[in-house]
Amino acid sequence: MHKAGQVMRQAIYNIYIYRIDYLQVFALMRLFQFLLMMPVTTIVLKLMLKVTGYTHITEQNIQSFFAHPFVISMIILLIMIILLFIYYEMGFLFLMAFHQQKGIRYRFLHIWKQLNRKVISFFSVQVLFLVVYIALLLPLASFMLPLTLTQIISLPHFLTDEIMGSLSGRLLYAAVVSIFVIIGIRSILTLPIFIIQPKISIIRSLKQSWRFSRRGLIILLVVFAMLLAGHLLVMLGITVISTLPLYLLERFMPSAALITAGMTLAFLEMVFVVLLSLLQATFSQVMVAITYNTTVLGKLKFTPKYKKRRYKPLSFIILIVFIVLSVMNTISLEKSVYAPNTKIIAHRGYTAGNVENTISGLVSAASAGADLIEVDIQQTADGEFVVFHDRTLRRLTGKNGVIANMTLGELKTLTIHANGFNDKISSLDDFIEVAKALDVALLIELKVHGKETEDVLPKLVEKLKTYKVLDTYYVQSSDLQMMAQLKKLAPNLRVGIVYALNIGPIVETVDFISLEESWITDQLIAELKQQKIDLFVWTLNKDHSLQEFIEKNVNGVITDDPDVALDIRTKQSEQQYFLKRVLNRLQFIF
Repeated sequence: MHKAGQVMRQAIYNIYIYRIDYLQVFALMRLFQFLLMMPVTTIVLKLMLKVTGYTHITEQNIQSFFAHPFVISMIILLIMIILLFIYYEMGFLFLMAFHQQKGIRYRFLHIWKQLNRKVISFFSVQVLFLVVYIALLLPLASFMLPLTLTQIISLPHFLTDEIMGSLSGRLLYAAVVSIFVIIGIRSILTLPIFIIQPKISIIRSLKQSWRFSRRGLIILLVVFAMLLAGHLLVMLGITVISTLPLYLLERFMPSAALITAGMTLAFLEMVFVVLLSLLQATFSQVMVAITYNTTVLGKLKFTPKYKKRRYKPLSFIILIVFIVLSVMNTISLEKSVYAPNTKIIAHRGYTAGNVENTISGLVSAASAGADLIEVDIQQTADGEFVVFHDRTLRRLTGKNGVIANMTLGELKTLTIHANGFNDKISSLDDFIEVAKALDVALLIELKVHGKETEDVLPKLVEKLKTYKVLDTYYVQSSDLQMMAQLKKLAPNLRVGIVYALNIGPIVETVDFISLEESWITDQLIAELKQQKIDLFVWTLNKDHSLQEFIEKNVNGVITDDPDVALDIRTKQSEQQYFLKRVLNRLQFIF
């Protein structure tokens, strides 16, 4: 603990002494990231779409898209650009920390030249080891490299949700993540070793990190834990103190609340960006100190001199940014939707206390107040429609069997179980009858297995007509052609397409799109509104995700927790204090 405390004090001391250097480096890095990196990525993506002839990328065409030679070359180019950005960003921080701790004078130009000497490694086989190294650190990236490009790299929720849906899946996921975290921690010092030592290769740096972590791993983990805990406490303290005036004004001087809220949000946004950047700098100081044992605090051999005139332009820039952010936030808060009409859609019924896609789950979802209830249907061997998600029986019954090869009568005799609950498989007719009795509409997802009868769509339309729900129900599928045919058969039916991923503009002529949350942008929401295509977002099971998309007033959110979503929508419909809305915005951003 003494060693860890000494490392912490050294890191904080150096960052304070060289605060102007750090401000300059972070300002340049963020400017480069947002003014160059982001536009280049967008341009490359649009170029790939244009050359390949695709309007957008979905799970149906993703394999052929990524198999295109031009796309492969562009992806390699993007990976190289991202690696170089991470290398230069972290390289500046590591070299600054090393020089500061050794008491060696440095200039940014000297650091730049030193980093340039090793760029040749990125054009050799060694770069593969660097790619593996970055991949191993991804589970730690949200803590170790805040506000860097690694933040946007994560597994889509629909993949992790499916994996976490069973005990074996959860165990496998935990095992894989644990292995990645352990290997990532053991190799975490690879980059500082590679950057600081002028003649060492990436492979040798990886080996040195692995050897060093045998003796220094505990100290490293303790310091990282202390850093994160201290960082969170500071952020919490600043948030409480800075929001106190807004809390008081909203109750005693409401007329000044809106402007105060805009200024408070702008201040906290700027402070949080600075704090997260300082956390990144502190991590670099700690990694260098532990690697090279430079943790002795003492009087510096030289002290950097920052003249007062150097503070004036910086103060002016900070003031301008604060004013601009305050105005933008004030306008945004004033225009926030107070009464969203987002539909709450229960995913496969209400699965809390029930088995998915069952009558009991349907009843529970209706009782919770869901606006729509999403169910999955497939056609059986005798041409009927059964409510079931998977193609096989294995997950929910523990037995072998393929839905497409069994009759509806055979399936209805089976017992399905999940999370300690049991139920029976039901037909679509059963679901519609109960839903009509409960006065709730269904969002029917047609699962296509390839063995459907030729009249599968006419049969579905006829069934909906028979029950007189053609104008009130929704039908969706990931099969674009079938949904286009369905829309022609039943123009009054609300037909939609399910996308697990989408990159590029939506050009489909359907009534709605169901899209996984990872791929939704404000630009896409605006485009769909302009085209008068509804947007359903799936599957939202985190409070902040539900809050975000309900506040954006999307047409529907598909969730396993309809009660939570309904509570959020109700609170959003009320006259909410600005303080609550400011805290929500901060949660979305950070």
